[in-house]
This record gives sequence, structure tokens and C-alpha cells, in this order.
Amino acid sequence: MNKVYLDDEPAVNFKTATLELANPDGIEDAPATLDAESNHKSIEQIPSSKDISYAPFKNVDVHSFFTDRNEVVERAVKDCHEFIKEVSSDEVVGTWLLTEISLWDTEKERLVLLTTKCLYSVKYDFISLKILEYNQVPLANLDTVVIGELIYPSSSFAPRRHMLGIRLMWNKGHPLPLSKKWNPFAKNIPWLTYASHPLFWHKGSEMDKARFDVEAMHAAILSLLSEECNMITGAIIVENYCGIGALVHNKNALGFFKVRGKVSF
Repeated sequence: MNKVYLDDEPAVNFKTATLELANPDGIEDAPATLDAESNHKSIEQIPSSKDISYAPFKNVDVHSFFTDRNEVVERAVKDCHEFIKEVSSDEVVGTWLLTEISLWDTEKERLVLLTTKCLYSVKYDFISLKILEYNQVPLANLDTVVIGELIYPSSSFAPRRHMLGIRLMWNKGHPLPLSKKWNPFAKNIPWLTYASHPLFWHKGSEMDKARFDVEAMHAAILSLLSEECNMITGAIIVENYCGIGALVHNKNALGFFKVRGKVSF
């Protein structure tokens, strides 16, 4: 995965980090199932995020998100499309505003652009309206895609997420080295984990929701993956056992561009 920084990001007090211990492939073995009859391209029926009775972000003030303002997301999408044209000749298949969940269980607001050959995860400054950094992952590198509920280990003190997620993996089944697993500043983690953006639960029409829906991105990427890529349905374990730092970070939405009293970041 290529990570490129285009500008310094806003100064944010992330306070503390939390330790996430991932199993070798980042998947819980028991609930995951493969559909071998259709070359791993078809997955079993899973609970839709639209059917989850508990809305994860029902109590947030959505108007504090800069992405809830008129035409802000449209401007960001336009800027990203123009940038993709500069660095690649690939056709853009779709664009979504999602929540990226890091190895250490911190949530980050990301624009995800899917082309015919690559996936781009873009950190966009919705205040100054500019691209800060982006990750590029060739679709040919993906060996496993998992969709299912985001869960914590049974021994974790973290509260249940009640969220559907997707994990894109290119680790070829190899475990994460200890130098990365125990390092909160580690880069080039061989998977990406996404969930729907908080605005998804506050949009009225299905058309408006689609831009913030992780399931919509999952449906679009299916037809672009190779036959060798394993499509798995099952719980996605976020191995956060005592996530005080992540809880503080996520509770205050520090990974999102918001109005915070008299300041914005």
C-alpha cells in the first residue's frame, strides 16, 4: 500500500492510543464461511446495516460535521476525481465517504475512491477543502475480503459497536510482525477496515444514504476482484481489549472534521 502525504494535517490532541492485537489474518475463524461453489465471489446473506435495531450514532449532532454542509462532500469528490485523473488513467467506478478503523481501533473520516484497478483512501480536509494524504491499494493485491459485524473479543472491556464493516486484506495469510502489532505509529498495515460514516444513520432517502454506506462500496468492489480473492462472511474482530484511548478518541470524533464549540478541526 502506497501512502502519500500532501500536506500537514491539522493539529489534533489524540491523547492516548490503545493496543489492538490482531490474529494472523485479522478474521475470527469460527463464524467465517467461504462459498466455494461460486469461486468465492458469492457470499451468504448477512444482516444489513440498515436492519440493525441499534443506531450507533443516533445521539450525535450531525450538523456539527462539516460533511453535513451543502455541497461540501460534492466539492471533495470533485477534487479527488480531478486528482485521480492526474495520477492514473483508470476509470473511477464509485466514491464513498466512510469511516476507516485503524489497527488501534481509532475511527477516521475517509473518502474512498474505487477505480477499475485500484482503491484510494483519501484524507480530505473538509475545512480548508484540500487533500492531505492518500493511500493507494491495487485491487490485484487483495487476497481476502471480509464483510460482517465489527466485534471485540469476549474479554474486551470495550462496548459493543453494533456496526457492519468490511475488511480488505493483502497479507497473504501472514501474521502481522510484532514490530507493527505493538507499534501505534506503524505504517503499511496489510489491511483496511471500513464502516459506514455516522451520517449514514441520519440521511432520509436510500439515494442519500448510499454515499455513506459501506455495503454499497462492498457491492461495487465484488465484480472487480480476481477469482483468487476469497470472499468471506463473518465477524470482523477489532482486538481492542482495554480501549480507553480509542474510546476517548472515538467518543469525541477526533478523526472527523467537526465544529467543536468556538473552534473547528
